[in-house]
Amino acid sequence: MYRVVMPLLKETGYVKKIIEQVEKVLYLLVGTLLVIMALAVFVQSAADLSKLTFSTFVNSQIAKLLNDALFTIIILELLSTVVSHLFRGGFQLKAFLVIGIISSVRRVLVIGAQLSTTSTITNSSFNRGIIELGVDAGVVLLLSVALAINRKYSTDKEKKSDAVH
Repeated sequence: MYRVVMPLLKETGYVKKIIEQVEKVLYLLVGTLLVIMALAVFVQSAADLSKLTFSTFVNSQIAKLLNDALFTIIILELLSTVVSHLFRGGFQLKAFLVIGIISSVRRVLVIGAQLSTTSTITNSSFNRGIIELGVDAGVVLLLSVALAINRKYSTDKEKKSDAVH
């Protein structure tokens, strides 16, 4: 029976259709989860903003809010990638490059805020922070170059898609 059923399933594409439908459902679930995450981070940030006090630690509070805002943007970029995959198919390299750039910039801002708000910092902590800043800046530069190369060599269809996005 196996010899009869398997070729029949392969010829009709039934298995492929089932897998494609399951994939779409999973992408929808991931998209829904990303929306919930973005809303949760946004609501928490709004609550933190309402508690903002003008004390000596205002820089760290603002840095946390900025960090949360950038994290929300990262989540939204991931959501955009999921939606794009659902409606256009394919892999969206540009979106992941943008997410990488935003993540690295976010890390630079967090490290900068930590270094500027810490009253007592050891030499090793300072050096480690500076090295991290340099590495993250290098990552931003490399990802930006990769994004520029991707845009230069993308097809006309992809360029139109980028203009809409």
